[in-house]
Amino acid sequence: MKGAAGVCLPNYGNNSSREAIVEVAKAAEELGYDSVWTTDHILLPSSHSYPYGKIYESLTTLSYVAALTDNVKLGTSILVLPMRNAVTVAKMLASLDSLSGGRVIAGVAVGWSEQEFKNLGVGHLFKKRGRLLNEQIKVMRLIWRGSRVSFKGHFHEIEDGVSDPRPKQLNGPSVWIGGNSEYAVKRALELGDAWHFTGITLEELDERLRLISQRGGKLPVTGRFTVDLTGKAPRESRAASGARRVVISGRDAQEVINQLTPYVDRGVSYLVCSFGDKPSQRQINDMKRFINDIIPSLF
Repeated sequence: MKGAAGVCLPNYGNNSSREAIVEVAKAAEELGYDSVWTTDHILLPSSHSYPYGKIYESLTTLSYVAALTDNVKLGTSILVLPMRNAVTVAKMLASLDSLSGGRVIAGVAVGWSEQEFKNLGVGHLFKKRGRLLNEQIKVMRLIWRGSRVSFKGHFHEIEDGVSDPRPKQLNGPSVWIGGNSEYAVKRALELGDAWHFTGITLEELDERLRLISQRGGKLPVTGRFTVDLTGKAPRESRAASGARRVVISGRDAQEVINQLTPYVDRGVSYLVCSFGDKPSQRQINDMKRFINDIIPSLF
């Protein structure tokens, strides 16, 4: 996978709106970004009302953006697949890929909020979500490959199902496995087309890369980062799940390049950038600076 960069759409947070989503998506395509990405939650508890209480549904948003763009890829970073019906999601992604001309990247992961699973009526699946996701990926790929489908597993039983249209991409969208854990890397090696971390520390990344090397894998490594071009943000934060997250924060291009270069040198070939919860024009200004002043020094 060659080096490339994508942009997180403002589909969540205080500044999310139809207008902001459209403006950022169109700007990403005009500026030459490879992709745009949505973040996924549906009904988190009120303790996480910010930033995820206001959130446009991930696949609906991408479908809307697909009709307003021509070339930019459409990705989920990430879709919490185990709290959704995999057959329905496979149909939605196949439809989106067909309608968009083959532009979908399906980033999926297990999720972290047990209460959100309960809110969706699937709380009983939370502790089984790793096994469930493994089977869901197999089911989706099977549906994407052929119009007639039969499958019997632990969670799914499909008898002579029919699913058309097929995705535009041969064998369906690329599946990127999200998560920073060893389990995520093992899942990506076995079932995915790439591993997609979020703000992982270099120490953790080195551990995961050793695991990939030990298993003889040639797995594309992609990463999502929060990028602050004012230099005011702390260089580490905590995710809603409580996990450590690296923040790329620098007052000038060289500071940002210095922080990202160790990741690229280790083989991270694709950067998905979140420029924070801010008005769309400020985000677009950051996007311009990043692609013009930073990306050329990384790839």
